[in-house]
Amino acid sequence: MRRRTSIALLALTPLFGVACSGDDVATTTSTTVALEVGNPDPPLPIDINTIPYKPGDLVALGDVKIQIGVPTTSEADGFSFDVTVTSGALEPFTIAPSMFLVYTLDGKSYIPEAGSATEQFGEYTLQSEEVYQGVFSVKIPTGSEPVMFLADLSPIGDRYFPGAWIFDPNFTPETQE
Repeated sequence: MRRRTSIALLALTPLFGVACSGDDVATTTSTTVALEVGNPDPPLPIDINTIPYKPGDLVALGDVKIQIGVPTTSEADGFSFDVTVTSGALEPFTIAPSMFLVYTLDGKSYIPEAGSATEQFGEYTLQSEEVYQGVFSVKIPTGSEPVMFLADLSPIGDRYFPGAWIFDPNFTPETQE
């Protein structure tokens, strides 16, 4: 779990990287499969938070508050989790599915799609103080592990900021020495 958390933290940097070390002094030959880590596509916003939020955190990103639930995986709906968007704006604003992405370890990103029991998340106009709730659902054809959720509402205007959530609810950032 520690390696997964470290790799997920790397997902928040503009360039991904993997460092491997070990004390292999064995006389037998072993084959290891390295995780494929890619550059985020599209690149992460420059002003994104450097320490990711966790599922359950209620986060103010300017004139909007966002909270995500703990993800689940099923054959019918793929990878999914609940998302709540609360308007703090005085004027209505429109969100779009393209403002919400799931990034996988290989750097690919996916927008929400309709599932067998859910509609596509995100195409909605919020009024002042309105709460929008939905299920973010995505199928990941590459089989790469989902590591991060990005909500980038900055295209709406100056009072909206991007934010990133890591999917590991037990994540704690390592302190720099």
